[in-house]
Amino acid sequence: MGRQSELNEAFASLTESLVGDFDLAELLDRLAAYCVTLCAAGGAGIVVVDKDGVLRDVAWSSEAVRRLERRQLELGEGPCIDCVRLGRAVIEPDLSAASARWPVFAHRAREAGFNSVRALPLRMRNRTLGALNLFDIGSANETTTADLRSAQVFADLAVLAVHHHRALPPELAGDNITRVLADRSVIERAKGMIAEAADLTPDEACARLLAHARRTVQGPTEVAAALVAGALAPTAVLGPVPDEE
Repeated sequence: MGRQSELNEAFASLTESLVGDFDLAELLDRLAAYCVTLCAAGGAGIVVVDKDGVLRDVAWSSEAVRRLERRQLELGEGPCIDCVRLGRAVIEPDLSAASARWPVFAHRAREAGFNSVRALPLRMRNRTLGALNLFDIGSANETTTADLRSAQVFADLAVLAVHHHRALPPELAGDNITRVLADRSVIERAKGMIAEAADLTPDEACARLLAHARRTVQGPTEVAAALVAGALAPTAVLGPVPDEE
Protein backbone atom coordinates (compact mmCIF):
# COMPACT_ATOMS: atom_id res chain seq x y z
CA MET A 1 0.00 0.00 0.00
CA GLY A 2 1.41 3.41 -0.98
CA ARG A 3 1.72 6.36 1.38
CA GLN A 4 -1.29 8.17 -0.05
CA SER A 5 -3.42 5.05 0.34
CA GLU A 6 -2.22 4.68 3.94
CA LEU A 7 -3.10 8.31 4.62
CA ASN A 8 -6.54 7.83 3.10
CA GLU A 9 -7.09 4.77 5.30
CA ALA A 10 -5.99 6.69 8.40
CA PHE A 11 -8.22 9.67 7.63
CA ALA A 12 -11.16 7.36 6.88
CA SER A 13 -10.64 5.42 10.11
CA LEU A 14 -10.46 8.56 12.26
CA THR A 15 -13.45 10.15 10.51
CA GLU A 16 -15.49 6.98 11.00
CA SER A 17 -14.70 7.10 14.71
CA LEU A 18 -15.71 10.76 14.93
CA VAL A 19 -19.26 10.05 13.80
CA GLY A 20 -19.69 7.28 16.38
CA ASP A 21 -19.49 6.96 20.16
CA PHE A 22 -15.71 7.13 20.49
CA ASP A 23 -13.19 6.97 23.32
CA LEU A 24 -11.50 10.39 23.13
CA ALA A 25 -8.26 9.35 24.84
CA GLU A 26 -7.89 6.33 22.52
CA LEU A 27 -8.64 8.34 19.40
CA LEU A 28 -6.05 11.01 20.25
CA ASP A 29 -3.45 8.31 20.95
CA ARG A 30 -4.25 6.66 17.63
CA LEU A 31 -3.93 10.00 15.88
CA ALA A 32 -0.48 10.57 17.43
CA ALA A 33 0.61 7.11 16.29
CA TYR A 34 -0.53 7.84 12.73
CA CYS A 35 1.59 11.00 12.74
CA VAL A 36 4.70 8.95 13.48
CA THR A 37 4.09 6.44 10.69
CA LEU A 38 2.66 8.80 8.07
CA CYS A 39 4.21 12.24 8.67
CA ALA A 40 7.90 11.30 8.82
CA ALA A 41 8.05 11.93 12.59
CA GLY A 42 10.13 10.23 15.25
CA GLY A 43 7.50 10.93 17.90
CA ALA A 44 4.26 12.85 18.32
CA GLY A 45 2.30 14.43 21.14
CA ILE A 46 -0.85 16.49 21.60
CA VAL A 47 -1.36 19.28 24.12
CA VAL A 48 -4.63 21.12 24.66
CA VAL A 49 -5.93 24.03 26.69
CA ASP A 50 -8.17 22.95 29.56
CA LYS A 51 -11.20 24.88 30.85
CA ASP A 52 -8.93 26.98 33.08
CA GLY A 53 -6.76 28.03 30.15
CA VAL A 54 -3.86 25.77 31.14
CA LEU A 55 -2.03 23.67 28.54
CA ARG A 56 -2.19 19.93 29.33
CA ASP A 57 -0.64 16.93 27.63
CA VAL A 58 -3.34 14.48 26.55
CA ALA A 59 -1.76 12.10 24.03
CA TRP A 60 1.68 10.86 23.04
CA SER A 61 3.27 8.20 20.86
CA SER A 62 5.78 6.98 23.46
CA GLU A 63 6.86 7.40 27.05
CA ALA A 64 9.85 9.48 25.89
CA VAL A 65 7.51 11.93 24.18
CA ARG A 66 5.25 12.04 27.25
CA ARG A 67 8.19 13.04 29.46
CA LEU A 68 9.35 15.63 26.96
CA GLU A 69 5.88 17.14 26.57
CA ARG A 70 5.37 17.32 30.32
CA ARG A 71 8.76 18.94 30.83
CA GLN A 72 7.93 21.49 28.13
CA LEU A 73 4.71 22.44 29.92
CA GLU A 74 6.42 22.63 33.31
CA LEU A 75 9.12 24.91 31.91
CA GLY A 76 6.75 27.09 29.95
CA GLU A 77 9.11 26.97 26.97
CA GLY A 78 9.10 24.99 23.77
CA PRO A 79 7.41 24.69 20.38
CA CYS A 80 3.93 23.87 21.67
CA ILE A 81 3.98 26.88 24.00
CA ASP A 82 4.95 29.19 21.14
CA CYS A 83 2.53 27.53 18.71
CA VAL A 84 -0.47 28.05 20.99
CA ARG A 85 0.60 31.59 21.90
CA LEU A 86 1.11 32.63 18.29
CA GLY A 87 -1.69 30.56 16.77
CA ARG A 88 0.51 29.33 13.91
CA ALA A 89 2.94 26.56 13.04
CA VAL A 90 6.33 26.65 14.76
CA ILE A 91 9.13 24.75 13.02
CA GLU A 92 12.68 24.39 14.32
CA PRO A 93 14.86 22.47 11.84
CA ASP A 94 17.90 22.27 14.13
CA LEU A 95 17.46 21.98 17.89
CA SER A 96 21.22 22.29 18.39
CA ALA A 97 20.83 25.91 17.28
CA ALA A 98 17.78 26.60 19.48
CA SER A 99 19.47 27.00 22.87
CA ALA A 100 18.73 30.72 22.96
CA ARG A 101 15.09 30.14 21.99
CA TRP A 102 14.40 27.19 24.32
CA PRO A 103 17.47 26.74 26.57
CA VAL A 104 16.27 23.77 28.63
CA PHE A 105 13.75 22.21 26.25
CA ALA A 106 16.13 22.07 23.29
CA HIS A 107 18.74 20.29 25.42
CA ARG A 108 16.20 17.79 26.78
CA ALA A 109 14.80 17.09 23.33
CA ARG A 110 18.26 16.37 21.95
CA GLU A 111 18.98 14.12 24.93
CA ALA A 112 15.84 12.18 23.97
CA GLY A 113 17.25 11.67 20.47
CA PHE A 114 15.33 14.36 18.58
CA ASN A 115 17.07 16.86 16.34
CA SER A 116 14.18 19.00 15.08
CA VAL A 117 10.54 19.72 15.85
CA ARG A 118 7.32 20.81 14.16
CA ALA A 119 4.34 22.16 16.14
CA LEU A 120 1.01 22.56 14.34
CA PRO A 121 -1.89 24.52 15.88
CA LEU A 122 -5.19 22.91 16.86
CA ARG A 123 -7.58 25.60 15.66
CA MET A 124 -11.35 25.95 15.86
CA ARG A 125 -12.68 29.07 14.17
CA ASN A 126 -10.59 31.87 15.70
CA ARG A 127 -9.53 29.88 18.76
CA THR A 128 -6.29 27.95 19.21
CA LEU A 129 -7.13 25.00 21.44
CA GLY A 130 -3.73 23.33 21.53
CA ALA A 131 -0.92 21.96 19.40
CA LEU A 132 0.19 18.79 17.66
CA ASN A 133 3.94 18.33 18.20
CA LEU A 134 6.05 16.25 15.84
CA PHE A 135 9.54 15.40 17.09
CA ASP A 136 11.98 14.45 14.36
CA ILE A 137 15.18 12.42 14.37
CA GLY A 138 16.41 14.14 11.21
CA SER A 139 16.05 17.77 10.18
CA ALA A 140 12.62 19.32 9.74
CA ASN A 141 14.02 20.65 6.45
CA GLU A 142 13.90 17.06 5.19
CA THR A 143 10.12 16.91 5.56
CA THR A 144 8.02 17.81 2.56
CA THR A 145 5.17 20.24 2.12
CA ALA A 146 2.95 17.18 1.78
CA ASP A 147 4.15 15.91 5.19
CA LEU A 148 3.28 19.25 6.80
CA ARG A 149 -0.10 19.37 5.10
CA SER A 150 -0.90 15.85 6.29
CA ALA A 151 0.19 16.75 9.81
CA GLN A 152 -2.11 19.79 9.80
CA VAL A 153 -5.01 17.58 8.70
CA PHE A 154 -4.31 15.31 11.68
CA ALA A 155 -4.22 18.41 13.92
CA ASP A 156 -7.59 19.50 12.51
CA LEU A 157 -9.03 16.04 13.17
CA ALA A 158 -7.80 16.27 16.76
CA VAL A 159 -9.72 19.55 17.14
CA LEU A 160 -12.85 17.95 15.72
CA ALA A 161 -12.49 15.06 18.16
CA VAL A 162 -12.23 17.40 21.16
CA HIS A 163 -15.00 19.65 19.85
CA HIS A 164 -17.50 16.96 18.88
CA HIS A 165 -17.00 14.59 21.80
CA ARG A 166 -20.29 14.86 23.72
CA ALA A 167 -21.27 17.59 21.22
CA LEU A 168 -20.16 20.57 23.31
CA PRO A 169 -19.89 24.07 21.78
CA PRO A 170 -16.34 25.40 21.18
CA GLU A 171 -16.34 27.59 24.28
CA LEU A 172 -16.99 24.50 26.44
CA ALA A 173 -14.42 22.26 24.72
CA GLY A 174 -12.29 22.57 27.86
CA ASP A 175 -14.85 20.41 29.67
CA ASN A 176 -13.99 17.57 27.29
CA ILE A 177 -10.34 18.08 28.15
CA THR A 178 -11.19 17.65 31.84
CA ARG A 179 -12.83 14.34 30.96
CA VAL A 180 -9.98 13.11 28.79
CA LEU A 181 -7.47 14.04 31.51
CA ALA A 182 -9.48 11.96 33.98
CA ASP A 183 -9.53 9.08 31.48
CA ARG A 184 -5.80 9.51 30.93
CA SER A 185 -5.17 9.29 34.67
CA VAL A 186 -7.02 5.97 34.80
CA ILE A 187 -5.09 4.66 31.79
CA GLU A 188 -1.75 5.65 33.33
CA ARG A 189 -2.66 3.88 36.60
CA ALA A 190 -3.64 0.77 34.67
CA LYS A 191 -0.40 0.86 32.67
CA GLY A 192 1.52 1.01 35.94
CA MET A 193 -0.34 -2.05 37.23
CA ILE A 194 0.40 -4.02 34.06
CA ALA A 195 4.04 -2.94 34.04
CA GLU A 196 4.50 -3.97 37.66
CA ALA A 197 2.77 -7.32 37.16
CA ALA A 198 5.03 -8.35 34.28
CA ASP A 199 8.13 -6.14 34.68
CA LEU A 200 7.36 -4.20 31.50
CA THR A 201 8.26 -0.69 30.38
CA PRO A 202 5.40 1.85 30.21
CA ASP A 203 5.36 1.58 26.40
CA GLU A 204 5.17 -2.22 26.56
CA ALA A 205 2.39 -2.05 29.15
CA CYS A 206 0.47 0.38 26.95
CA ALA A 207 0.81 -1.98 23.97
CA ARG A 208 -0.64 -4.86 26.05
CA LEU A 209 -3.54 -2.73 27.25
CA LEU A 210 -4.40 -1.59 23.72
CA ALA A 211 -4.08 -5.11 22.34
CA HIS A 212 -6.45 -6.44 25.01
CA ALA A 213 -8.93 -3.65 24.26
CA ARG A 214 -8.92 -4.61 20.57
CA ARG A 215 -9.27 -8.32 21.30
CA THR A 216 -12.24 -7.74 23.57
CA VAL A 217 -13.79 -4.96 21.45
CA GLN A 218 -13.62 -2.39 24.25
CA GLY A 219 -12.20 1.08 24.60
CA PRO A 220 -8.82 1.39 26.38
CA THR A 221 -10.41 3.59 29.03
CA GLU A 222 -13.02 0.92 29.74
CA VAL A 223 -10.33 -1.76 30.15
CA ALA A 224 -8.21 0.55 32.30
CA ALA A 225 -11.17 1.37 34.56
CA ALA A 226 -11.83 -2.35 35.09
CA LEU A 227 -8.18 -2.90 36.03
CA VAL A 228 -8.11 0.01 38.48
CA ALA A 229 -11.43 -1.08 40.03
CA GLY A 230 -10.13 -4.63 40.51
CA ALA A 231 -12.72 -6.15 38.17
CA LEU A 232 -9.95 -7.28 35.82
CA ALA A 233 -6.60 -8.76 36.85
CA PRO A 234 -3.43 -7.36 35.24
CA THR A 235 -2.44 -10.88 34.21
CA ALA A 236 -5.62 -11.11 32.12
CA VAL A 237 -4.29 -8.33 29.91
CA LEU A 238 -0.92 -10.00 29.26
CA GLY A 239 -1.83 -11.57 25.94
CA PRO A 240 0.34 -11.36 22.83
CA VAL A 241 1.79 -8.00 21.88
CA PRO A 242 0.25 -6.42 18.74
CA ASP A 243 2.97 -7.67 16.34
CA GLU A 244 2.30 -11.22 17.47
CA GLU A 245 -1.43 -11.12 16.89
